Amino acid sequence: MKLIVAALFALLAVSAHAEDDWVIDWSTVVPIQETPGFWDGREIKPIFHPSEKTRSGRIVGGTITAPNAHPYQAGLLMRINILATGLCGGSLISSTAVLTAAHCPINTQSTQVVLGAHVLNSANEPTQQRQTVQPAGYRLHASYNPSNLNNDIAILILPLPATLNAVVSVITLPALGVTNTFAGELATVSGWGRFSDASTATSTHLRSVQNSVITNAVCAATFGGIIIPSTLCTSTVGGRGTCNGDSGGPLTVGSAGARTQIGVVSFGAAAGCEVGFPAGFARVTSFRQWIIDNQF
Repeated sequence: MKLIVAALFALLAVSAHAEDDWVIDWSTVVPIQETPGFWDGREIKPIFHPSEKTRSGRIVGGTITAPNAHPYQAGLLMRINILATGLCGGSLISSTAVLTAAHCPINTQSTQVVLGAHVLNSANEPTQQRQTVQPAGYRLHASYNPSNLNNDIAILILPLPATLNAVVSVITLPALGVTNTFAGELATVSGWGRFSDASTATSTHLRSVQNSVITNAVCAATFGGIIIPSTLCTSTVGGRGTCNGDSGGPLTVGSAGARTQIGVVSFGAAAGCEVGFPAGFARVTSFRQWIIDNQF
């Protein structure tokens, strides 16, 4: 009987890793919000530009990070169909759970999660760990609103625990009940998204940028009523911030080696990523109980 059980677990492990061998055609990879139909029916828009829709994040005006400087960072490659693969970011919050934005995996066929990466499109990078999550492993917030991106948060459950080490580690989240708005604090966001408005390609290397957290009142002056208490915003003064492809990635505060995630990349202004409008995030402190209830 023990041999049969052991054989069954071995078969499951092989099957999981076989699914992880899904080969990415990088010519089909685009930021998730640039895939056909993504913006259909969306109402979200900056009030300064009523004819323009809002679009989600990428890193502009930032710098390439040192390899594995953000060991909690995940790259997400979502299979839309055989012709399109969507790019997003995420963060490892336990050995089996990745936090991201709900607008990333929703309605996708599967998601390949890449951990320990610096050069995302290099499958031969020895630090990388890859697993594929099927839709059964998606945990989308029940109140996610695709029209205005409120409650834009999700968790992906890995089929096998990640191997935690120096380059793959879990990010700290604020404790349950923390009410700090973090306004005025300098925060760091990271990702592999496009790195300028003129760019036609996503970044091969992980990039990061620092911006100050602003109050929701200041953010609402640009985006109006879509800014709710569970939204967090940062300034993008100087044309530095998130842009297409960074969606779902982590916004963190703290010193190196002791960072805490306070936001999940959600949206930015359609007028461009370098024009200085605020960037929007799902506020992690507003979802701590939901995360606790859905990370297994």
